[in-house]
Amino acid sequence: KHNPALIDYPDPRLTDILKNSYGILTYQDDVLLTTITLAGYTWLDADKFRKAMGKKIPSEMKKQQEKFISGAVKNGLTQKRAEEIFELIAPFAGYGFNKAHAACYGTIAYRTAYLKAHFPVEFMTALLTAESRGTTGPAKNEKISQAIAECKRLSIPVLPPDINVSEPEFSIEEKSKIRFGLSAIKNVGAAAISSILSARNKGKFVSFEDFCMRVDLGPVNKKTLESLIKAGAMDLFGNRAMLLASMSEITEKIGKYKKQQSEGQSSLFGDDSMEEKLDLSSSDYSDVEDFSSTEKLAFEKEFLGFYLTAHPQADNLLIIKSMISHELDALAEGVDNGIQVKIGGIVETVKRIFTKKSNAEMAFVSISNEKGTVVECIIFPKVYELYRDILISDTVLIFEGKIDIKDDRPVILVSTISKTKPL
Repeated sequence: KHNPALIDYPDPRLTDILKNSYGILTYQDDVLLTTITLAGYTWLDADKFRKAMGKKIPSEMKKQQEKFISGAVKNGLTQKRAEEIFELIAPFAGYGFNKAHAACYGTIAYRTAYLKAHFPVEFMTALLTAESRGTTGPAKNEKISQAIAECKRLSIPVLPPDINVSEPEFSIEEKSKIRFGLSAIKNVGAAAISSILSARNKGKFVSFEDFCMRVDLGPVNKKTLESLIKAGAMDLFGNRAMLLASMSEITEKIGKYKKQQSEGQSSLFGDDSMEEKLDLSSSDYSDVEDFSSTEKLAFEKEFLGFYLTAHPQADNLLIIKSMISHELDALAEGVDNGIQVKIGGIVETVKRIFTKKSNAEMAFVSISNEKGTVVECIIFPKVYELYRDILISDTVLIFEGKIDIKDDRPVILVSTISKTKPL
């Protein structure tokens, strides 16, 4: 850019095509124009060439190579130079942006980088909301986990859901913190959230009984209440085990009371306390012992989709960092096919199948790290037979094997498995 004398064009005829990228084949457009200019392709031929690259069909690319070199030689290039220029084109079969996409994505990248640098809390709040709306299932959980890991890196606290504070989506709290949204909790639907916010607008909830009395227990049913309690959204009302133990009795009495009220029945004296109205004198669950930290984290994983406040395997994940060759994030960002790697993570899922040929058992195992990055490991029958007993969900294991690029995503063909301490 700063010294034009260093620019070297593959062929003088490509000067106008490649001047904006300093002589380097950069965009898909450059490839198409190169085939037309040097090899005599028509636009239709060039489009067929583009499709062959896009579909990554080796046999078709071989045909195109012969066609390109033949046309380039006819147009004055030597066989060797034609082959060299085709070698510049060949990597586009792996991936190539067209110029229009590059401009759009480049603009978005600059704008979002600016927003993230200058308004990190607002940016990450918007990102978490977008990811929570975007997809469902494991892909959604992985994206949100990665965003929360980035919040931690940026020292932005992500607070757990709170029935008195949380909005439907992720929201900013005290200008520097992000509060988890109610809609991201499993089994909490739009109708339930609408009822909760409508009641909360008239004043914050002071107890679990007050909450149940003021919301509509139709959409806010027992399944929703259980999810809210287990996700930690009602921790301000007491320990989770106590709330779950008392939930059925309290909702049943409040349901009966509301029915009586709707039918016009009321006390002779209208100033009775809620406890007297509902006869909650026997509803004392204060001696119920709360769940352990491990159980609470398991609830987070079940109802939020990932671990938010901590990770039960944090210590083991730290131990394996000195025992592996690659982090899971590095694999997800791209790695060469066929190389030997040693990776580690938490066993998320173990899918066991029987092979068609020999009816032998094998497994597909998904592992993740603390950021939620997921990598698939394929364990063929002979290896599976050796290690089947240690393939247990939520344990930390180390997998050694060869990279196999499958649908643009690396999977590991496993040769050995070990625990955090050698077997």
